[in-house]
Amino acid sequence: MKKLIFLALCVIFFSCKKNDGQLEMQNIAPEALSPRIEWALVSAPYVACRKEAGYEFETIASFRKGEIYEIKGNCTVLVDDTQELWYALEDGWVPSNAVNVYSNKLKAEKAKKELQ
Repeated sequence: MKKLIFLALCVIFFSCKKNDGQLEMQNIAPEALSPRIEWALVSAPYVACRKEAGYEFETIASFRKGEIYEIKGNCTVLVDDTQELWYALEDGWVPSNAVNVYSNKLKAEKAKKELQ
C-alpha cells in the first residue's frame, strides 16, 4: 500500500509543471466568432472575381486557393438553365462551387490548414 501511495505522489509531482503565473490569451477579433458573419474559403486553385454575379461580367480580381474572405451577400443566377448561387466577397462576386462556406473565421482557418 505504501508503494502505491509513493507511486501516486511521484506521478503527481513529476507530471505538474510550473506556470509562472502567465496566462496566454488568443487574439481573436470579435467578428471572427460572430454568428451573423459567414466566411468563404477559396477551394479552387484560382477563382476569377467578377464585377457582378455571373460569368458574363468582367473579371476585376482573382483569388487563390486557401484565401479566406468575409461574405457580404449572395444571390442566385440563372446559368445554362440551372440556378447557381454566387457570393459577394470584398472585391466582387464568385460562384459557390469555388468556395467552402463556414459559420465563423476560426472554422475557416482550421479548414485552411487541412486544405493545404
